[in-house]
Amino acid sequence: MTAATTAGRTPVADVAVPEAVAVLAPFVQAGVFGPSEVHLAATVARLEPGVTDEVLLALAVAARAPRFGHVCMELDEVARQVVAFEEDGDSLVLPWPSVEAWGRTLSESGVVSSPRDSPERVRPLVWDGMRVYLQRYWHYELAVAADLLRRAGRVRSQRNPLAPTLADALSDQVIDDLFGPDRADPGDRQRLAARRSLSDGISIIAGGPGTGKTHTVARVLAAAHLTASAEGRDLKAALAAPTGKAAVRMAEAVAAEVSALTGSGLIGADLATRLTGSGALTIHRLLGWRPGTPFRHDRQHPLPHDLVIVDETSMVSLPLMAKLLDAVRPDAQLVLVGDPFQLSSIEAGTVMADLVGPGDDAGQPGDHEPAGGPSPAGASVLSGRVTVLRRMHRFAEGSGIAALAEAIRIGDADAALDLLGGGRADTAWVRDDDADGLAMLEQSVVAAGIEVAAAAVRGDAGAALAAAQRIKVLAAIRRGPMGLHDWSSRIEAAVADAVPAVSRSHRWQAGRPIMVTANDQLNGVFNGDVGVVTTNHGETMVAFMTGDGLRYLAPSRLDQVETWWAMTIHKSQGSEFPHAVVSLPPPTSPILTRELLYTAVTRAKEQVTVVSSEASLRTAIERPVARASGLRGRLWPS
Repeated sequence: MTAATTAGRTPVADVAVPEAVAVLAPFVQAGVFGPSEVHLAATVARLEPGVTDEVLLALAVAARAPRFGHVCMELDEVARQVVAFEEDGDSLVLPWPSVEAWGRTLSESGVVSSPRDSPERVRPLVWDGMRVYLQRYWHYELAVAADLLRRAGRVRSQRNPLAPTLADALSDQVIDDLFGPDRADPGDRQRLAARRSLSDGISIIAGGPGTGKTHTVARVLAAAHLTASAEGRDLKAALAAPTGKAAVRMAEAVAAEVSALTGSGLIGADLATRLTGSGALTIHRLLGWRPGTPFRHDRQHPLPHDLVIVDETSMVSLPLMAKLLDAVRPDAQLVLVGDPFQLSSIEAGTVMADLVGPGDDAGQPGDHEPAGGPSPAGASVLSGRVTVLRRMHRFAEGSGIAALAEAIRIGDADAALDLLGGGRADTAWVRDDDADGLAMLEQSVVAAGIEVAAAAVRGDAGAALAAAQRIKVLAAIRRGPMGLHDWSSRIEAAVADAVPAVSRSHRWQAGRPIMVTANDQLNGVFNGDVGVVTTNHGETMVAFMTGDGLRYLAPSRLDQVETWWAMTIHKSQGSEFPHAVVSLPPPTSPILTRELLYTAVTRAKEQVTVVSSEASLRTAIERPVARASGLRGRLWPS
C-alpha cells in the first residue's frame, strides 16, 4: 500500500500505534500520520482520560499540518486534501468522521479551546471556525495578523523617528531626485512603492524577477537616510533576508544600485558607504539567534533600527515572521519585499501571498488603494500598503521567458505549451522520452562542465566559476529519474572522462564545483554559496567569488557541502542563470506545483529549457499550492 497527499507521504515502517489511539491505525497504515502525530495523540490520551477519538484524530491532523506547510487544517477539506492510494492506483477510502459530527465533538471537548476562550485557557488544540490548529500556530497567526494591522493602521503622528516628515514634500522631492526626472509619472509603481515605504508603518513591495524590487529598495534606503540627515537625525537601518545566500545576494544587489546612484552623482561617497557598510543579515542573525535559546531580540528587547527591509519574504515562515514582528519596534518602519508567486517557505505558512491579499481578475495582486487615499468601507487597513511591480525590466520586449512565466502564473497550460513548443530561441521543451533531444541537451550541459573542470584544474578559478554559472540544471526532486542525483552522476561521469585530471572518487579533486549546504558564520560562507575546487599557489583550495573578488578556503575548513553540477529548484531561489534547464518528475509526483515551475523558469535570464512530459507540465501548471492558513482572511476580511 502507498499513500499520496498534496505534499508527500509518511513511511509506515516502525510506527507503533498504542491502543489508546487505535483510531489512528488505518491512517498510519496509509502513510498519512507518522511517529510525531501518534506520539502527541498518545500523550494527550494519557493526560486526558476519556478524550474522544474525534479529538485525537483532529489533534493528529493539526500536528501533521506544519510538516506539509499548512498552518492549520480545514476539516471540510481534509478528506479531499489527504488522499491515500492502493498499490494498484485505486484510491483508498479513509474513515474520516462526518464534518458536522466532528465539529460538534470538538466544540464540546475540554481538550479543545476556541477563540472565545480567555487567553489563560491553554489547550493543545484550537477549533476556529472550520480550522483546527495546534495552539502555538494559532497564536503565531493571531500575533502576525494583529501586529501587521496595527502597523498598517498607525497614524502619522505616531510614527517616530521616520515621521511625521518623511511623507511631506521633502521626502517626495528626495524620491523624485533619486528616481530621476524621466520617471516623474505619478503612476510609476516603483516610485509609488518608495513613497509608501517612507510614509506608512508597513509597506509590502511585491513583484516577479526583474521588476525592479532591488532598484526600489536601494532608493528607499537612500531616501530615508537623506531625509533623516536633512532633519539632523541619525537613521539606523537594517537589511535582512531569510537565508544566508539571500542575504548575500541582497547586499550585492543593493551595493550595485548604490554604486549606480553614486556614479550618476545622486548620492555622495559618504552616504554610499553608510548604505552598504553593514551589508545584509539573515533574519536569524538580525534577531540574535543563539543555539538552544530564544532570540536575543523580542518585544522586551526590540531591535534598535528605525527602518527594517526584508527581502525574499516569500521564504519567511509564519513562526519566523511572528518572531521578526515581535522584535521590530512598533514605531519603526518595516518594508517587506518578495514575489508572492514563488515557492513559499519550507516551513509552515504562505505569509507573502497572504500579505498581498486578493488579486484582480487575472489573478494578479492589486495595489488596492492609492497612497494616502481613503480606504473603502470594510476594506483592510493594509489597503494602500501593498504595491505590485508588474513590468519586467530584466527581459527584452517580447521575451518568451517573461511570457512563459506569466502563462504559468495564471495557470494557462495551453499558452505555456505553445510557447515552449513554438521554436523560440529563449524557450525550449525537450520531452522526457526524446532520446535525441536529451542527448543534445546533455552535451550542452556537459560541455559547460568540462569548461568548469578544465579551468579549475589549471588554476583559473574565475573562469571556472563563470562557466559553472552559464547553464544549470534545476531538478524538482533529488532522487529518481531526471532528479538531482541522476543528472549530477551523468554530468560528473562525462566530465571525468573528458578531463583526465578529474577523479570521481576524490572529494576534493580540482575541477569539482560545490555548494555549501549550511550557514558557516566562522568561515563566512552560507547555505547556497557556490565555489569550485581548484589550485592556488600549488595548494588545493576552494574558490568562492565575492563582491571583492576571489576568496580561497582550505577544504579542511568546509564540512557541509555537496557537488554542484545540478541543484534543486528549491535551492535555486534567489539565483539567476543565463540558461536554466528545468527537469520535472513524472506527473504522479506530489511536488509538482505551479509555484515550483514558476520559480524554476524565472531563474533563467536568457534561455530556459524544460525537460518534461506534457502530462507533468500540465499537472504543475494546473496545480497551485493550496496551503491551509487563516492569515489572509484575518488581514483581508471579505
